[in-house]
Amino acid sequence: MADVPAFGWSIGVLFRAWHESANAALAELPHRARGFQILQTVAASEPPTQAALAAHLGIDRTVLTYVLDDLVAEGVLERLPDQADRRVRRIAMTEAGRTRLIALDAGVRKAEAELLAGLGDEERELLHHLLGAAAAQVHSGDPRHDECTVIADILSADAMPASIEPRQRAAS
Repeated sequence: MADVPAFGWSIGVLFRAWHESANAALAELPHRARGFQILQTVAASEPPTQAALAAHLGIDRTVLTYVLDDLVAEGVLERLPDQADRRVRRIAMTEAGRTRLIALDAGVRKAEAELLAGLGDEERELLHHLLGAAAAQVHSGDPRHDECTVIADILSADAMPASIEPRQRAAS
């Protein structure tokens, strides 16, 4: 067995633990983590179309319709007709949704801090940076998204925040 766990196993363990703790923090929100990701995405940009939201989050459009129905019924989102094409619906935050997202975000951040409590501040920042950069590159549709190329690109000096130095691993 190698000293460093396999990438897929590590990501799987972290995701399952994140999902469990995030869902606990989001217990009162319809569809919990998925609903939260939708709220975050809608809050971060101009109101997206349902189709664009589904594509961005990788959610089947039919499934997204049901999730949005529940979030609209909860009063955190609303569907608005697109000004250019009245057949298209845009998804927008309500004022109650903005307020709710602030509280939900605090709960998820607390859960994430507990999940990563074994890491120092710089290590947590590095982990967030690396995962975000890798996800953005893969999500962009770049055909060069194999794991080795992604990590090599991320670890280049230009991609790293100035305040973070990768830890040197002790030779075994």
